[in-house]
Amino acid sequence: MKKVLSLAIAAALVAPAAVMADATLFGKAHFIIENVDDGDQDVWGVDSIHSRVGVKGSEDLGGGLKALYHFEFKVHNDDGADGLGDRNQFIGLSGGFGTALLGTHDTPMKMSQGKFDEFGDLPNGDLANVIPGDDRLENVIAYVSPAMGGLTFVGALVPGERGDLDLDGIADHISLAGLYSNGPLFASLAYNSYDLGSAVDAEPSLLRATAVWNGGMWQAGVMFASMDLDLDGVDDPDYLGLSGHVKVGGAGKIKAQYLMGDSTNGGVTALVPGFSPNVNVGMPVADPENEVTQFSVGYEHAMSKRTVAHVGFTSYEEDETDVESDAFFAGLIHNF
Repeated sequence: MKKVLSLAIAAALVAPAAVMADATLFGKAHFIIENVDDGDQDVWGVDSIHSRVGVKGSEDLGGGLKALYHFEFKVHNDDGADGLGDRNQFIGLSGGFGTALLGTHDTPMKMSQGKFDEFGDLPNGDLANVIPGDDRLENVIAYVSPAMGGLTFVGALVPGERGDLDLDGIADHISLAGLYSNGPLFASLAYNSYDLGSAVDAEPSLLRATAVWNGGMWQAGVMFASMDLDLDGVDDPDYLGLSGHVKVGGAGKIKAQYLMGDSTNGGVTALVPGFSPNVNVGMPVADPENEVTQFSVGYEHAMSKRTVAHVGFTSYEEDETDVESDAFFAGLIHNF
């Protein structure tokens, strides 16, 4: 019986091999030890930082056309949640015309940051703590053009799927971006528009420009964003970011990042109803003159091509609300 069972299992594993030849299993394990001091509490903890697992692949349909699939999940291995969380999950077609996608995906504006964010995903340090526009949305209808002399166009339409809020169109949220990559230079210009439906009498928009220069042993980046809130009597917020790193000792990297903007309650507030997950518009809900600053510095060491150890420090401050915190972290990243 054991022999029969073993043969059955072996057959089940071997039979799909040809069918799954183009499927790739991938993932990332990222854990940190972190200390956060906000003046009232000084807390140590161990956190999983967007650890993930996924499978992706394609099928050649002939005539230069391919079918694509990508299913990526956040692994809840430290926050007490059960199961898996959603990340980019989509199906699409790719050919000489470009790539068309349906599903859950980063918006073109989020894609437009390139490699600007030196402290991405970290709860204390991430770009999104201060500058809005880094969204991953469900119900995305997206198009990525072929590269033309280093220039790529990306566009996405997002239905709100909330008829009760008059968010019943195919393009209640629009995100567009032009990405240019040529040698050491990456530059982008991105635009988001938000239909808030009947919930708020406003149709805000966000414009964001990014430039990153990679000099081999060093990198420098700048980002500027401006929000048009479409609200009478309220000043429109602006945002600025600077980032960079220097390689040291062959496998080491010293990095730093400075972010500032006019915002409240941690930078990104007033979530747009009608989207799942909600879109971060960055609308000030209390004092639009509340200036937020976040400075981060860190060091990372590549232990191999797939494993990186890193340490860092972030200081966050809001000048009007007197909110401030200091965070130290040390962690390990392994990609597979």
